[in-house]
Amino acid sequence: MKKLYFLFTALLIGSVSYGQTLLEDDFDYGASAGDLTTISGGNWVNHSGSTTVLYDTSSLTMVNYPSSGVGGSATITGSNSEDVNRTFTEQTSGTIYFSALVSISAVGSGNYFFHLKDTGNQFRARIGAKDDGSGKILFGIGATSSTLSYGTTPFDLNTTYLIVGSFNIDTGLSNLYILSSHSATEPGVPEATNTSANTAAMSAVAFRQSSNIPVATIDGVRVGTTWNNTVVSTVLNTKNNQIEGFSMYPNPTNKGYVNISSRSNSNMEVSVYDILGKQVINATVTNKRLDVSNLNTGVYIMRVAQDEASITKKLVIQ
Repeated sequence: MKKLYFLFTALLIGSVSYGQTLLEDDFDYGASAGDLTTISGGNWVNHSGSTTVLYDTSSLTMVNYPSSGVGGSATITGSNSEDVNRTFTEQTSGTIYFSALVSISAVGSGNYFFHLKDTGNQFRARIGAKDDGSGKILFGIGATSSTLSYGTTPFDLNTTYLIVGSFNIDTGLSNLYILSSHSATEPGVPEATNTSANTAAMSAVAFRQSSNIPVATIDGVRVGTTWNNTVVSTVLNTKNNQIEGFSMYPNPTNKGYVNISSRSNSNMEVSVYDILGKQVINATVTNKRLDVSNLNTGVYIMRVAQDEASITKKLVIQ
C-alpha cells in the first residue's frame, strides 16, 4: 500500500514541479471499428461537419513512445467533413505540447488536420501536410489561419512518424517537430515554425477533415506542458509484463461504469484506490464492465491483473 501511495504522491509532486501530462489517449476503445465519437464514449466530440472521423482497431508503434501499440487508432480523409476534439484542463499561459503517431497513405496540395483549440473556434498550432511534387510529404504548421509554413525535409508515405507540435500561449509561437524515431529531448531546431500576435487559452486537441488534407492514421495522442511529460513520461502505466491489448473506456467517466477488456477472455481482478491509498473497489470482472457507481468524483488508481500480467491506470470519475 505504501508503494502505491508513493507512486500516486510522486506523480502529483512531479506534475506540480515539472509540468503535467494533460491528456493521454491510446485509442483503447475496443475491438469494433466505427464512428470515433460514439465508440470513444464521448471522449471525442464533434465541433463541425457530419461525415465521421473513424476508429480503427489497428494501432501504430514506435519504440520508447509511451503511447505506442496500445488499442486502436483514428483515421481521417479529405472526402469526409467531420472535425472532432478531446478536451483537457484549460491552459492560460506557458507552452502546450501535443503529440501523436501519424502514418500518411496519400497526400494532396496541403491543408491542416491536427491542432489545438479553445472552448470556441480559436485554433492554434495547425499541423498540416502536402505533396512535395515528387510523391513525398512536406509537413507544416500554421498559427491562426490555414496558411501554413512548411518545412523542407521530404518524408515518406506509409511510414509512422512521431509528430510533436507546441504552442506558447504568451508569445504566439508555434513549433513543429517530425521524428522518425523517439527522442527523449526536444530537438534544437524545429521542422517548421509560425508565430501570431493573437494568443489564446487552449483546452482541446482536434482532428480536422477537409479537402486536401492527407489520408492518415493517427494514434497515441498526448498533451502536456513540457516535452518530457508529453513525449517521454507515462501516466501511471507500467509496461513490464503488461496486459496485452488492454482497453479502458470511457475514461473520464460519469456513467457509473467503465468498460475494460484485453486480448484474453480470462477474468480480471480489479483493485481501485483513492488518492490516500485506500482500496475502494476489489472485484472480479467477468463481463468486461466494472461498476464504479459508488465512487465519488475524483482521481483514482486502478490496478488490473489477468493471467500472469497486470496494468495500472489512472481512473477519473466525473
